Amino acid sequence: MDLSFYKLRVCDADLILVDDLGGNGRDRDWPALARALLHRRRGAGADRLAVLARAEGDTWLRVFGAAGEGGPLADAALCAARYLLDSGRSGAERVCLRASGGLSLEVDVLDSASLGLSLGPPRRAAAGASADGTEARDMETLGESESASARAASAAALRSPEEAAALGALIESGAARYQVLPLRVGLPGADGLAVFAEGAASPARVRAEAGGAAAAVAVRVVSRTELRAQAQRGFALDAAAAGSLALAAAAALGRSERGAMVRLGSGALWVEWGSRGALYAVGRPEYVYRGEFHWLEPSGG
Repeated sequence: MDLSFYKLRVCDADLILVDDLGGNGRDRDWPALARALLHRRRGAGADRLAVLARAEGDTWLRVFGAAGEGGPLADAALCAARYLLDSGRSGAERVCLRASGGLSLEVDVLDSASLGLSLGPPRRAAAGASADGTEARDMETLGESESASARAASAAALRSPEEAAALGALIESGAARYQVLPLRVGLPGADGLAVFAEGAASPARVRAEAGGAAAAVAVRVVSRTELRAQAQRGFALDAAAAGSLALAAAAALGRSERGAMVRLGSGALWVEWGSRGALYAVGRPEYVYRGEFHWLEPSGG
């Protein structure tokens, strides 16, 4: 079978998009196809496979990694919305998608290339939680309450010793000094470890020295409205989730404003942590190329 696909990226995170809207609901062996297509040497090479399908009159988005279906949806939703917008199969102001688990995703069209998506509120997660969330425990939402008195109390609590201890930890490893904040962000939620380190440090090294099992995102504060983040590849956070994690952690610790440009590799996202508690990420998905992949579909597929 010759399969047409598009390769897109959000910042430095790449994704393969397959348009199966005309598939009449036929379910291919997408997990097997993902393993072949995502391979960096023998396939097209990407972090994830996103499949667009039509069912019950709605446009469905399914995401697959090398290990099977599931994982972060934010980058995939932004890329899918860009494709649907460019192909004239979406509204001019909003792209609506359905996903497994009863999720309804609404991507805002801000201009011809800029798209915005709400990732919901950040939540605290256990520092030793696994990346797939199996050992994570959700705690109270970190978002501000709507009343002025509650907002003031929340802001004060973030600066108290008790809240600081609950939010994160200061870790010293040799000559290195890290401030670590475990959070759960994304669609669906995934655990991440935001790490503020003195000097340059790779996410993999930071994760190993900090002892966390969640995906590590190294964060550097450039200014109150600009952050640089480096995410560890191969974990459950995509670019939008990693950027949102960086902003939420920096704002919670008082290191940045609640809206900032987050630079990841050669790209950037604008991320806001709104007064109602939700994170909102704005990105510009880019096309890398369009390709064909010859795949010997297993018999019976």
